[in-house]
Amino acid sequence: MAYDCEPGGDPRGSWCPKCHLPMRDGEPVTRMHIAADPDGKLGLSGLWHAECARPFWDKVTPAIERLKSWGAGF
Repeated sequence: MAYDCEPGGDPRGSWCPKCHLPMRDGEPVTRMHIAADPDGKLGLSGLWHAECARPFWDKVTPAIERLKSWGAGF
């Protein structure tokens, strides 16, 4: 990557890992934390566009709700 040597990454701001477009001021974003990429070096964890993150949450939310109903402590 062109800005790997830049402290803090790309000086133009964050880029969405899914669509590879920049985050613009005022756009809705979601901070995603993927256990396999805790520090974001693989490019999965970090800020995502809200709409890019929605399919992930649409799959995960029902599972979390099921665990809640079973008393899993969430």
